[in-house]
Amino acid sequence: MQIPIKIWDSGWGAVFLSIYTLLAIHQIFPENHVYKSFAVLPTLLVMFLAEQYSTTLVDFWAGGELKRATEYIHTFTEDDHFYHAANENIQSSVDDFDRRAYQNNISILTGFIIAVTAPFLGFYLHDLTGAGVGFVIAICAVQWLSRRSIDQMNTLARDIAEPYKAKYENQ
Repeated sequence: MQIPIKIWDSGWGAVFLSIYTLLAIHQIFPENHVYKSFAVLPTLLVMFLAEQYSTTLVDFWAGGELKRATEYIHTFTEDDHFYHAANENIQSSVDDFDRRAYQNNISILTGFIIAVTAPFLGFYLHDLTGAGVGFVIAICAVQWLSRRSIDQMNTLARDIAEPYKAKYENQ
């Protein structure tokens, strides 16, 4: 897929990671503007990982729900290539799932990256007080980015079978 489309599809996780990295670099190197241009590198790395390991990540976060939905779809289609055998509406639904899964993978990874780095960065900048603030930021990142995205991913995996059910159950 094209890079601008992937950037557009990356969602809020990529935005938060870029802002977080920019603020961290600004706190460590307030005078150096060249380093601030590197703030997008972690975001690009996360986008690359989410793209390359999409199937593995989706299986890890929503594997159980996705497996149940896929088995349910197989009861209707009895075909291993049910995407290509489906009509345009169903293919569009599956493509939407892939796009949202990509966004959720980025948000999940972003939440974990912020959760791991925020306490250390806080300690580096402001000793124990900074570590405490970093810990609060870590909890918020896990709750608002990672946990919420994992829940959304499982909901998407459950709902992926609905278009198949609507099409094949009435036949």
